[in-house]
Amino acid sequence: MILSRIVTTLLGTSLFFAVGAFAQEKTTLTLAEKVTIQGTELKPGKYNVQWDGAGPNVQVGIFQGKNNLGTFPATVVAKDTSNAGAGYESKKESNGSKSIVAIYPSGKKYELEIGPSQAASGR
Repeated sequence: MILSRIVTTLLGTSLFFAVGAFAQEKTTLTLAEKVTIQGTELKPGKYNVQWDGAGPNVQVGIFQGKNNLGTFPATVVAKDTSNAGAGYESKKESNGSKSIVAIYPSGKKYELEIGPSQAASGR
């Protein structure tokens, strides 16, 4: 009887944590300038950002209202301190446009580096 309670408790706990590992995260991002993210142009405005996945590799979706503007691969990179607010990092391309290379979710101790192998590139 005691053994079955222990097994049931352990099984329930492991399922709880397994569901949490695949939970979807979200943040709001306000863009002050026209930028692109993996070829998709985003005009200044407010966007919803959602990501999910296991381990350091996630899929990031950018939404305006209910419209999905695109889904992109990203790498979760741990930081020592929490992000004070939601933000992003962009870089200037050779044609003069700006591309988002990282998203900083508000209150999280990590950033989302856009692209499939950003962590390996040492950016």
